[in-house]
Amino acid sequence: MDKPTFDELRNLSENHPEEFERLRAELIEDCIRSSSKFSQNRLRGLQFVIDSRRLLASNPTKALLEIQGMMHEALQRLDRALHSQAETPPAQEARILGGQQRWPRQHDREKPH
Repeated sequence: MDKPTFDELRNLSENHPEEFERLRAELIEDCIRSSSKFSQNRLRGLQFVIDSRRLLASNPTKALLEIQGMMHEALQRLDRALHSQAETPPAQEARILGGQQRWPRQHDREKPH
């Protein structure tokens, strides 16, 4: 689907709000469907939270501030995770000491002819 320009979206929002909401939902769903299967459920969950915040907000500005706050919190969590990971020393390699090998080696699994 071709993405409308900002002016087209503004016009649609001001003059045909129901059509704007339908198009908004369709564009969001297209974006989610184009993501990896791994990400789709998470993105749908995030969109549910965003839509819920929009519905519960008393006005569009309040909704914007709520969603902006969510984004800011997510960036802060990411920043903390990146910094804590950078401060963690690299894991040491593990060595197996003694004992028997617990799985058959490739040549042990081959059946005689």
